[in-house]
Amino acid sequence: MPRTQGIACARDRLELGGDPGPAQAAAGWREDRTGRVYPGDGVALGIPGTGTGLKQEARTERVQSRFEVLAWSGAGMLVLLAIALVLHTVLLSPSGIIVLQDQRAPWIMVDGPITAQLQQWGRVDAPVTRFFASFDAADPGPRARLILRSFGDARVFLNDTMVPEPDREAANWKRFRELEVAHLLRRGGNAIRVEVANRHGPALLSLRLEGIGTPFATGPHWIGALEGGAMRRTLLATDARRYPDSYASEHPLEELASIALALAVLLLLAALAFLVPPEQRDSLARWPALPRAALLVSILAWIALLLANFRGIDLVTGFDAINHLEYLELMRRDGRIPLAAEHWSAYQPPLFYLASAALEELAAWLGRAEPDGFALKLLPFLAGLGNVWVAGALARRLLPEDRVAWAHATLFAAVLPVNLYTAAYYSNEGLHAFLAGSALVVGVGILLEEEVSPSRAALLSLLLGLALLTKFTVLLLAGPLLLVLGVKVLKRHARPGAVLVRGAALLLPALAVSGWFYARNLAEFGRPLVGNWDLPSPDRIWWSAPGFHTPQYYLRFGEVLVRPFYSGFVSFWDSIYSTLWGDGFVAGRAGVRVRHLAWNYQLMAAGYVLALPATALLGLGFLRSALAALREREAERRAAFGLLLLVCATMGFALFYVTLVLPYHGQARASYLLAIAPALALFFALGFTSVDRWLARRGWTAGRVFLFAWWGALLGVFYLSFAG
Repeated sequence: MPRTQGIACARDRLELGGDPGPAQAAAGWREDRTGRVYPGDGVALGIPGTGTGLKQEARTERVQSRFEVLAWSGAGMLVLLAIALVLHTVLLSPSGIIVLQDQRAPWIMVDGPITAQLQQWGRVDAPVTRFFASFDAADPGPRARLILRSFGDARVFLNDTMVPEPDREAANWKRFRELEVAHLLRRGGNAIRVEVANRHGPALLSLRLEGIGTPFATGPHWIGALEGGAMRRTLLATDARRYPDSYASEHPLEELASIALALAVLLLLAALAFLVPPEQRDSLARWPALPRAALLVSILAWIALLLANFRGIDLVTGFDAINHLEYLELMRRDGRIPLAAEHWSAYQPPLFYLASAALEELAAWLGRAEPDGFALKLLPFLAGLGNVWVAGALARRLLPEDRVAWAHATLFAAVLPVNLYTAAYYSNEGLHAFLAGSALVVGVGILLEEEVSPSRAALLSLLLGLALLTKFTVLLLAGPLLLVLGVKVLKRHARPGAVLVRGAALLLPALAVSGWFYARNLAEFGRPLVGNWDLPSPDRIWWSAPGFHTPQYYLRFGEVLVRPFYSGFVSFWDSIYSTLWGDGFVAGRAGVRVRHLAWNYQLMAAGYVLALPATALLGLGFLRSALAALREREAERRAAFGLLLLVCATMGFALFYVTLVLPYHGQARASYLLAIAPALALFFALGFTSVDRWLARRGWTAGRVFLFAWWGALLGVFYLSFAG
C-alpha cells in the first residue's frame, strides 16, 4: 500500500472510530470504552510530526472538555438563579404583581368592565375604589384586631370612623399588616368600608377580623363601587376573564370544517406526489438549487402580498403604529431625536425612524412619494423578508448537508404569521429582528470556525450595535452571544494580544454605533435603559387589564382553540400561541368588531388548529438541538447549538418574567420573540425532517402522505390568511 494511502486510511479509521487493525495496534493505537480508535505517539506508523500534533490535539480536547463542563455548570447555575428570581418576585417582592389567594382572607376585586384601553395615563391622582360589608361582633374583646393587605393605598373605616394606620404607604402590599380596632367595635352589628386608591392597577383587597367571636373576612358577599360608579358585586380576584368582544370571533374547528374540501384536495395531491418513483423524489431532495428555489418562491409570494394587500393597509393600523408615526413627525419637526419622557414611544432608539425619514426623502427626490406612505411601509416589509433569508442562512450554517431542511426552514419563516403581520404594520420590531437574527447567524458562523476572525467579530459587533440602536431588547440576545464568543476567544487564543484584539472587535463597533444613545439616557435619567412603563413624570404612569396575574394565568391553555382573538386575556400560553400563529390581538384594535379587514380571519382561525402539529414539531426540533448541543462530535457544533438554546431560553424567560412585573394583556406577545424566528425555523425543520425520515425508515408511506398534506395545508392557510 502506498505510504500516503496508508496515512489516509489511518486518518479515516481515526475519524470513523473503527477497530484498530494490526498495523495500528502495533503502532500504539488504542480503542476506548466507546469503541473510538485513538493513536499513541504515531511514530510507529512512520508519519512525520504526528506525535507532537496528536498530543497537542489531545491537550486541546482536554481544554475543550473543561470549558464545556464549566459551560454546562454555568447553564445550570443560570437556571437555578432564574428559578430563585421568579420565586422571589412572586412570593416576596412588591414588583411582582402576582396574587396568591389565602383562604383565611381571600383577595377580592370589584366586578368592573373588561377593557383593552390604557388606564391612568395623563392622570396624577389615583382613582378610589370602595369596598363595603357588614358583620356581627359577638364578643369584641380587647384582643380584636384587623389584618389586611391591599394592592393600592387603603384606608379602613369601622362604623364610619377611620382606623389609624401609621406608615401606611411604606408597607409591602403582599404582606399582611395589623390594625388595632377593639375600641371601634361594638357588640352586634358593625359596618366596614375600605377605600383603596391605586395608580398601578385595579384595587384589590384581602382582609380578616379576628377576636370578635366568629372570624370575618373578605369574599364575594362584599359589595363595591368603582370611582363615581354605582354599587357592584365583588368577586374573587381573577385575571382570567374573557374579553367581551372575543365572543364574536370565529370558531377554529368550524372554520376548519368549512375548508374540508380544500384539505382533501391537498391530501390527494400529496398522495399523487408519492406515486412518483423514489429515485426521482430522492433526486429532488439532492437538487443543489432546492434551498434557493424555496427562497425565490418566498420572495415572489411576499411581493405579491405587498402589492395586493399590504400596500392598502393604513399606516395607523398596527401595534402602537400611531405612536411610531408621531415619534417620526416629532423628530422631523424639531430636527432632533426626542428624549424618552417627551412622547409615548420616544424611549425607543432612533435608527428605525431615521431610516424611515431617509426612505421618505429618497422617494421624494425620485419623485415617487405616494400619498399612502408606501415608502414607510417598505422598511418593515423588507425587514420581514430579510428574516426569511436569515432563517435559511442559519439552517445552511448548522445543517450544511441537508438542503431539504434549508428549504423547510425558509418556507416556515416565509409563512410564519408573526413575521407576516409584523411586516405589514409600521413598527420597529421587524428591523430589530432582522439585525438581531443576522448577528445570530454571524455568531454561529464564528463558533463553527477554528479561530475567531477579528473582521467577522467586528461585523457581528456592528450588527449588534445597529440592532441596539433599533430596540434595546436585543440586549437579551447580545448578552449570551458575546458571552459564548468571549469564552471561545479565551479558549482558542492564548496570547494576551490576540485576546485583546478580538475582544475589542467584539465590543468597540457596537459601542461606537449605539453607545451614545444609552449614555444620553444615563445623563438625562440616571439609567441607560428607559421604558415608557417607568418614566419619571407623574402623569406618565399607566396600566392596562388585567393589571395583575394569578398562577392560573400560567397554567391554562385552550381558549385560543375556541375563541382565538383576544384569547390572550385568559392565559399566558393562549396569548403566545394566538400571536405566534396568527394576529391574535388584531393589530391592537379595541375589539373584534372594529378590526381591520385586510386579513382573512376565517382562514386564520382554522390555522390555529392546523398549527398544533407545528407546535409539536417545534418542540421536537428543540429537543434535537439540545441533543446536538450534548452529543455532536465537533466541539464547534456543540457550542453553536448550545448558543441557540441559550438565546432562546434567555428571550423566552425574559418575556415570561416581564409579565410578572408588567401584568398587562399586551405583554405576552410572540412579536417580542421575533428575533429568534430563525432559530424557530431551524427547530421546525429539524422536527419535520426527523418525523419524515422516521416514517420513511419504517416504510409508512401513508404517514408521509398525511405529513406532507398537512404541511401543504399549513403553508396555504397561513399565506392566504394574509392575502385578504
